[in-house]
Amino acid sequence: MTNGVRVLGSRALRLSVPQRIVLLTGCVAAVAVALFVIVVRSLPAAPTALTLPGVLWVAVFAVSEVLVVHVQWQREAHTFSVGDLVLAAGLLLAVPHQLVVAQVVGCGLSLVLHRRQRGIKLAFNVAQYALGGALATTVFATLTGPLGLWDWPAALVAITVSTVTADLCIFAVISISEGRVRFAPLKEMLALSLTFTMGAASVGLVLARTAIHDPSALALLALPSFLIVAAYRAYTGARQQEENLRLLHEVTSLLHTGDTHHALGDFLDSVRSAFRAEMAELVLVGKGQDTVSRSRDGLPAVVMEPLEDSTEHARLLRHATASGTLSTRTGSGRTKSLEEYIGGRGFRDGVAAALRTEDRVHGLLLVAGRVGDVTTFSSSDVALLETFARHVATSLERGRLEENLREVTDLKEQLRHQALHDSLTGLPNRALYLDRAKQAVEAGRRTQEWPAVLFIDLDGFKPVNDTYGHEAGDVLLCTVADRLRNCLRPSDTAARLGGDEFAALLSGPIDEEGVSRVIERLQQHLAVPVDLGDGRMATVGMSVGVAIGEDDVPDADTLIRRADAAMYAAKRSGGNAHLFYEPGLAQQGDTRQDVEDELAAAVRNDEFRVAYQPLIDMRSGRPIGAEALVRWEHPTLGLRTPDEFIPLAEETGLITEIGVIVLRDACRQAARWVRSIEPEDELLVTVNLSARQLQHEGLVEEVRAALAESELQPHRLVLEITETMLMHDRESAAGTLWALKDLGVRIAIDDFGTGYSSLAYLRRFPIDMLKVAREFVDGLGRDDHDDAITRAIVDLAGTLGLLTIAEGIETTQQQEHVAALGCDLAQGYLFSRPVDADMVMSLVRGESWEHVPGQEAVDPLAPAG
Repeated sequence: MTNGVRVLGSRALRLSVPQRIVLLTGCVAAVAVALFVIVVRSLPAAPTALTLPGVLWVAVFAVSEVLVVHVQWQREAHTFSVGDLVLAAGLLLAVPHQLVVAQVVGCGLSLVLHRRQRGIKLAFNVAQYALGGALATTVFATLTGPLGLWDWPAALVAITVSTVTADLCIFAVISISEGRVRFAPLKEMLALSLTFTMGAASVGLVLARTAIHDPSALALLALPSFLIVAAYRAYTGARQQEENLRLLHEVTSLLHTGDTHHALGDFLDSVRSAFRAEMAELVLVGKGQDTVSRSRDGLPAVVMEPLEDSTEHARLLRHATASGTLSTRTGSGRTKSLEEYIGGRGFRDGVAAALRTEDRVHGLLLVAGRVGDVTTFSSSDVALLETFARHVATSLERGRLEENLREVTDLKEQLRHQALHDSLTGLPNRALYLDRAKQAVEAGRRTQEWPAVLFIDLDGFKPVNDTYGHEAGDVLLCTVADRLRNCLRPSDTAARLGGDEFAALLSGPIDEEGVSRVIERLQQHLAVPVDLGDGRMATVGMSVGVAIGEDDVPDADTLIRRADAAMYAAKRSGGNAHLFYEPGLAQQGDTRQDVEDELAAAVRNDEFRVAYQPLIDMRSGRPIGAEALVRWEHPTLGLRTPDEFIPLAEETGLITEIGVIVLRDACRQAARWVRSIEPEDELLVTVNLSARQLQHEGLVEEVRAALAESELQPHRLVLEITETMLMHDRESAAGTLWALKDLGVRIAIDDFGTGYSSLAYLRRFPIDMLKVAREFVDGLGRDDHDDAITRAIVDLAGTLGLLTIAEGIETTQQQEHVAALGCDLAQGYLFSRPVDADMVMSLVRGESWEHVPGQEAVDPLAPAG
């Protein structure tokens, strides 16, 4: 029982921080009153004292308290005022007890009316002024009376005693608030305050002595005195700004260190320390639920706690967004909602600021409860919190952008890999193969270890693809790619050039015998039937053209052309064979030169026809135009598809003449379609441009002439280009595209995602549409990567205000996927194979789909299921 009583008694005597400050204030006031009654009241006036009204001294002290400079170190703060100047002058010019009373009354009025202090804050400062004034007058009277010291040294000593006493009182309050004693801040406080005090007191003494001996000279001292005060205020303000910037950098950087919970906790602790506040709170507005994070003195931090009731915070955030930073001080930022909020949490003062950037409001940052209960949040604190809020909002926005940037970077890495690799087989594509071939030839020229180039075209692939479908064809291509890869050494390169064309780069040194062994091994692997699923088996052969590097090979392009010519000769010789390039190979039988001549003759004889594949509006489900596709109606071989002659046309330059044929026909037919529908109805015709056409100086005039000749409205013409074309000569491409854009036509990027996929060109070039590559559409619903990339492309297009076209739609599942992703347009065999212009006109006029070749059994626009 005895021990229990002791414990209870000990707890009862334990005082809280506010109670201790009240006790300290009472002690300071008691000492000041006792000293005033016992000593100061009876002190005689100095011989130099003037007869001045007490009201004047009160007014001067009140003004001196307004002209203050605040300096703070972390959680400690000190206030310098020109009150020391007035007090020093008063020691020589005023009656001691009148001086002390005037100081207490004048400074007290300033604290109440200007700084809006109440309660213990006001009581502490008034008691401190009373004690300082009583000590100063007592020390001055003692040094000039019994000790006979000169009046000005005595006054400096008296002011020093007063300043040290004030610093000790403030230090005591800070120590009580923190619960510990740290002398380092006291040393810094004394060093700064005494420096300022001595300067101010010296000026006050000069003013006093001037008033005594030459009152008219006071006018001369007015300007330098004002400049001194202004200069010091500016200096301390600059130091404060520098300190604030340091704090701002340190505090906001915490948001990007460590995990989120620790980072937010450390951030709020630092904010609370920077503002010497008992509580710091961060409210974040999210897409789902709002959260609050809070740091409060003596309590564990709360991080990202969901707000069950966000009414109070929403009201504060609304006021802060509309009116700017909120404060319990008077002014435009004062609001009852903030006073009620912090009052309900046991605080008297607080400041709150909205976290906002240009396009959104992120939340609210709030501090409340000035530590020590001595001062309140000042206008500089309001400005500082507003700056904190701006930087925190920017940091949050940067974090959001960094997250988006990481997603874009990951996507770009996928697209870069896609740009250099075949999406179906994973082998290097044509671009990467050509680059490696170039490096191998350059190395061979230095070391004489020449490489060999193999061009491979599969024999019998088309019948398999046509009979069993594209999925079976893809299985066959992947199997061939794996077998080709397994037949090569690690230093060799296997590539898929497109369609059923493959290539291999055999590193040197290698001769014909070594190449033949590789080809024999590959032929043995291909002789094994491929399981296409569902019990279906297939076997393919291959035609191979080989070119081995030697001294007369000037570059990789020459070596590749030789292998291509040899492959073409092997194909024409009956296939399923391999040929090594020989100098006279071009003159043996039907060579590529023959095909070039035939192609040139086809241009002269008007053997090219234009077919049109309908474009479907995914929202309405109706056709709104078509893509123009060229065909070669060969006099003996029949209809030939673009992949059989476009590469050669591009290489020979005939593509520009073929392109004009397609462009004119497309514009003429589209104008005819437009005349058959309502004028306001949407209708587009898309035409592919090749790299040669884009580089052709007359392209813009050709487009202008085709539009004028057909009287087609320019916005109905869409010109398609590939990403690779843009990157060959960006300056020239940009100029041509902008010139075309000035005509009013639209620009589309074909096969987006399979080339360079640089996000920069989407901003630099006048792009209107993105065509999602067939490779991605083909994998929808089966490949998560294709799903993710297609979704990212559609989202990116939507963000940039671009239309999207999904090509290669062959199944209902693909149609449903692209519709769900939000693609604007689509085309593919599911809707229609390429048809003639008359059929497209019937479709855009709303006539039945039953007439579309190959589509009699199903209406592709009918709802799924």
